[in-house]
Amino acid sequence: MRQYTIRRLMFFVPVLLITSAITFFAVNLVPGDMAQIFLGFNADQEDLAAFREAAGLNKPIMQRYVEWLGGFLTGDPGKALLGGVSIRDELIARFPVTLTIMFFGFVFTMFFGVLFGTLAAVFQDRGIDYVVRTGSIFGSSIPDFFALTLLLLVPAVLWRYAPPFGYVPIWEEPWRSLKQVIPPTLILSIGGGATLMRIQRSALLEVLRQDYIRTARAKGLTQRTVLLRHAMKNAMIPVLTIGGGLVAGLLSGTIILERITSLPGLGQYTFNAVLNRDFNVIMTMTMYFAVLVMLSNLIVDLLYAWVDPRIRYQ
Repeated sequence: MRQYTIRRLMFFVPVLLITSAITFFAVNLVPGDMAQIFLGFNADQEDLAAFREAAGLNKPIMQRYVEWLGGFLTGDPGKALLGGVSIRDELIARFPVTLTIMFFGFVFTMFFGVLFGTLAAVFQDRGIDYVVRTGSIFGSSIPDFFALTLLLLVPAVLWRYAPPFGYVPIWEEPWRSLKQVIPPTLILSIGGGATLMRIQRSALLEVLRQDYIRTARAKGLTQRTVLLRHAMKNAMIPVLTIGGGLVAGLLSGTIILERITSLPGLGQYTFNAVLNRDFNVIMTMTMYFAVLVMLSNLIVDLLYAWVDPRIRYQ
């Protein structure tokens, strides 16, 4: 498994290079003068020329790409075009916010998806099964931006309550931080949790119909022992696959969540960069998202061997 992990990590290099090249040239080939976008169309030619010189926009595009890539590999992705603030400093300041959101969002998604999917499989064609299946269809149909907007509007209209705005680190004021993060992350996990419910239900039902499960029951094992020790692990492989894929969905969800709730995380930082065509920030955040998605896929692949001992990596 060690050699397999090393090979997968080495495969990250060409993927990231291709991703960076496609993103860089796509952003820079979009029509429009970036200097005029930042300074306005009424700016003086001298100011425009000074901005292009400071931002390196007057250099050949290949030279700009090589210089950016060199700075990124050395841990210095440069400064944002808007404001001139160090991108590395912004990443350090905003990363805990997004990490907290993604942690709670992933935990809620996996917990509710596996829990209710298991209940639906165990009580197949009973009341709880119909409720879970109906709820999963309903949850998959609600867009994140709509549900998050309702989270702000409904309490404000009905109970005159608004969640606290601004971010407070959880290690400074735990209760205030949890009130900020938990309600929106619960909403954010609805779509992914609904998908996971259906996957867990289908996978567990298939496992429960296997011969070895009937043999375990015939030997006198309790339903709880059969479910927890023999059925659940074998039903987790498709759940892990979908769970790893949900990381990308959570990344896009953080952009919407942070924008609506005014949390100063990497999602809002990316959103503002795209609006302003700040290619330095766009490039850095694209690489960050790519690394996170690839790492999540690698972790899922390694967990397969833990769930199913028959799986071996050569």
